[in-house]
Amino acid sequence: DTPARRRYDDACAAAHALDLIGERWALLVARELMLGPKRFTDIRRGLPGISPNVLSQRLADLEAAAIVHRQVLPAPANVSVYTLTD
Repeated sequence: DTPARRRYDDACAAAHALDLIGERWALLVARELMLGPKRFTDIRRGLPGISPNVLSQRLADLEAAAIVHRQVLPAPANVSVYTLTD
């Protein structure tokens, strides 16, 4: 059983932003991406207290909300990087 997401249900832009990034760690993940694209391991290095499962979930949530974009770099890199959307 996962708890229901906390929602503000307010028309205010700040409340809407918190609906999208108000989960624990989400804002810190966004902070890590403010300086440019990063790989999963780079994000984890910048957030030493976050577990891999929680980071994966936050990235998935932020991607679903169109806040983060995941992109696979072409060969020879062949790694995924995460960036903030406009």
